[in-house]
Amino acid sequence: MLAPALIAIRDYFEAHYSGLPHRWPNEEWPDTNPETARLPFLEIEIIGGQNAIRSFSAPGSRLFIHPGLIRFYIFAPNGTGTTDAQATADQIGAFMERAEFGQATGQTVRTLDFSTYSGVASVENGNFQVLLASVPFDFYYIA
Repeated sequence: MLAPALIAIRDYFEAHYSGLPHRWPNEEWPDTNPETARLPFLEIEIIGGQNAIRSFSAPGSRLFIHPGLIRFYIFAPNGTGTTDAQATADQIGAFMERAEFGQATGQTVRTLDFSTYSGVASVENGNFQVLLASVPFDFYYIA
């Protein structure tokens, strides 16, 4: 039952971020493809972990916690340095770290500590370096 968390995470991110062009898994670029234009951009993925029941009671009254990880891949064209990519990570971390959202659905997403990892990847075509940033989360719901 991760779909409500994915929606809440995307809605929260879209409401708080208006920087680099960005896209979610298996989606086309809404406008010009920044990769072909050699411009910085951001790709986001959400990985779910193993669901766990936290309270034992009648069905419909059980608390579940579904952990996961949100990854932000910040692409910087080769030769442009890493300062702008790190500033983008800091901007995202400012609103994604230790946040709580999604309560309108009767469920809650809580994020934990934000991390960045520089120089962990480069694109195979050699035109970009990638700064990886991530934040773990827990999705709480009753079922």
